[in-house]
Amino acid sequence: MPTVLIIDDDCATCAALETLLKKKRFCVFLAPDGPTGIRLIGSVSFDAVVIDMFMPGMDGIATIRELIKLDPTVPFIAISGYAFTDKKLGAPDFLGMAIKLGATAALQKPFDILDLLEAVDRAIEVRQRLLTEARRVAPHPRLSGRAHDEHPGR
Repeated sequence: MPTVLIIDDDCATCAALETLLKKKRFCVFLAPDGPTGIRLIGSVSFDAVVIDMFMPGMDGIATIRELIKLDPTVPFIAISGYAFTDKKLGAPDFLGMAIKLGATAALQKPFDILDLLEAVDRAIEVRQRLLTEARRVAPHPRLSGRAHDEHPGR
């Protein structure tokens, strides 16, 4: 069963996404902020992470940067209630920045649930491909799913 983490400070959004993804047979974890999400990423192997761009404290961009440091094979989907912004207006384009950092998708709230499900499925495909490539290049206990003690030669 694929495991998805949702990092969003909006309880209603978290509840709606959790319900939707659980109905589609995903295992879902929720984090109300970036630091909580980062702690979970350090202890659970996620197939995809959905990250809100605007949260108090650690925003989505800072959360993404920490996620990449912890596990660059975890694909993420950026979501935001704010539109892609026009550079002429001088406002930062956080969804665009997330794409540049490697987001597999960027969705503006409210988004169609089919768009989210498609984005999550695509993210999981990316994760599987990255893990397969990583195992081929250099087998590592965390990537292979074997515990440290089970690794041959140790």
